[in-house]
This record gives sequence, structure tokens and C-alpha cells, in this order.
Amino acid sequence: MATKNNVLARENRIMINEIKEDIKSIKFDLAKLTNHYSKRLPVWATILITILGSLSTGLIVAFVGG
Repeated sequence: MATKNNVLARENRIMINEIKEDIKSIKFDLAKLTNHYSKRLPVWATILITILGSLSTGLIVAFVGG
């Protein structure tokens, strides 16, 4: 019975250490993802580009079709 408990305790320690490593890798990946999204354009710039693109498309269609 004592041997069985020692084996279970050893397996639990191994699993806990593996879970700790997994959590560290998740934290690292999350930090990389956050840094990646922080380099995006600001919302105002995205809206401005969309408006200018729509305006230029509308003008092209108006002059070509008209």
C-alpha cells in the first residue's frame, strides 16, 4: 500500500510540474499575442482609411459610369 501511495505521489508531482510548464507557455503566448495586437492601427486611422477608400471608389464609379 505504501508503494502505491509513493507511486501516486511521484506521478502527481510530475503532472503538477508539467501543468506549471504549460501555464508558463500559455502566459508567454498570451504576452506575444497582446504585443502583436498593440501594433495595430488606431481606430480613428482605420475609420479614416475606410472613408477615403469609399469616397475614392464612389468618385471613380461616378466618373466612369456617368
